[in-house]
Amino acid sequence: MSEYIVKPERPGGFLDFLPEDYLAREKMLQTIENVYRRFGFDPIETPCIEFKKTLSGETSDTGKNIFHIKHTDDDEPLALPFDHTVPFARILAANPYNARSKSGIRLPWRRMVVGPVFRADSPQHGRFRQFYQFDADIAGTSSMIADAEIIALMVLTMDELNVSNYRIRLNHRKILNGLSFLCKIDDRSSISQKIIVCELMRILDKLDKIGRKAVFKELTRAPESPDDPAPHLSEDAISKMDAFLDIKGSNDQKISTCEEVFSGIDVAIEGLSELKEIFSYLSAMSIPLTQIEIDFSIARGLDYYTGPVMEMELTDAPEFGSVFSGGRYNNLVSRFTGKELPAVGASIGVDRLFAALNHLKLIDRSKQTVTDVMIIRIAPDHDADYLKMAHDLRIAHIRAEVCLVEDTTFKRQFNYAISRGVRYIVICGENEFMENKVQIKNLSTRQQVEIDSNMLVDYLMKELAKKTENEPTSEVATAS
Repeated sequence: MSEYIVKPERPGGFLDFLPEDYLAREKMLQTIENVYRRFGFDPIETPCIEFKKTLSGETSDTGKNIFHIKHTDDDEPLALPFDHTVPFARILAANPYNARSKSGIRLPWRRMVVGPVFRADSPQHGRFRQFYQFDADIAGTSSMIADAEIIALMVLTMDELNVSNYRIRLNHRKILNGLSFLCKIDDRSSISQKIIVCELMRILDKLDKIGRKAVFKELTRAPESPDDPAPHLSEDAISKMDAFLDIKGSNDQKISTCEEVFSGIDVAIEGLSELKEIFSYLSAMSIPLTQIEIDFSIARGLDYYTGPVMEMELTDAPEFGSVFSGGRYNNLVSRFTGKELPAVGASIGVDRLFAALNHLKLIDRSKQTVTDVMIIRIAPDHDADYLKMAHDLRIAHIRAEVCLVEDTTFKRQFNYAISRGVRYIVICGENEFMENKVQIKNLSTRQQVEIDSNMLVDYLMKELAKKTENEPTSEVATAS
């Protein structure tokens, strides 16, 4: 035994998933994937390590919290991705379509990816340092049809997960960009208006976390240096901002009021027009609009958003924050190519959603094993026969295992099978071997049948088919 005992603890913000949680989450992922595939999203995989320079263009708090990889050689610095969107932009830039060779990515293109991302920030309730995201993006079109389809995807995904109490909060970055004109934000010494507006978005994104009073305090803060992008809004600008955030009513009423507020500010009017277009498409798809509301406080702090932005929260678990969010980003690929490529997408925070649904008791964690059939070893000197039974079942794609409990009494093995949550046990003692019979017990119904041993595989195939015909079956596309 080692003289030094290591305490079995994991770092904060990282999770272990034991079988009951892993299998429940796997089922949730399969449900999400099935919805994404119905919309035509193709699976891809990206590495869990990128060049630091690929990721470091994002200057928001999220982009600053990059996990850097320390190494001693002279290679290009590496880092762990904080989302799947930047790697997606890299893939688009690296694989342009070549009409002559018919190679590369032909646009428009729908892609999905699921895998871990990493953020070096402080872990909180429902917030982790390593977590899974499940993304769906449409690249190569500026049409608001794509944005409407992303919102429809969000709605149908929640429907398939049997989640009904949620709301999607929708806004448009062009409307928020209009605030810069309304609040008279201009270039300032060495800081451009664009950078100041990005800082404005970052601060507005904190509204839900720190409240309006604290946000306004940050917005009025004077710059501490020539390079400080502090918006430094005037009292008049804050008054206009306050009135803007107070706009209430139905979605139509909010748009109408906003059209008056931003009269003559073309960029904001364009954003409002695009929101109206999105709602018309959602209505055409019969997507219920009662849980989709315009919320002018939604900013999405990431710098790369350029158009509609959306966030979904569970109304019965608001403490978990946004579980499904995204928006339009038309300029992200230009970092790699110098050319604009329109794209829109949304991402599920898988672990946050799982934690929220578990909190709401909407997750079935009863399944603790993948095994469907357990073979009980109660006849001495017949282990080879039990192994042959298991092999025959496995060849038929039935998940089977031989019970390896050292106490081979029937009671001990039976209780073990129940505790593992297997569906069936196979009982074959000395008498059954002599008569070429087996007993099969359904542990859910407690019904037991005796059949000829050569019918074991066929019988269980038919029984399991009844159980699984309505379960989602698909291979989840993962980003390693």
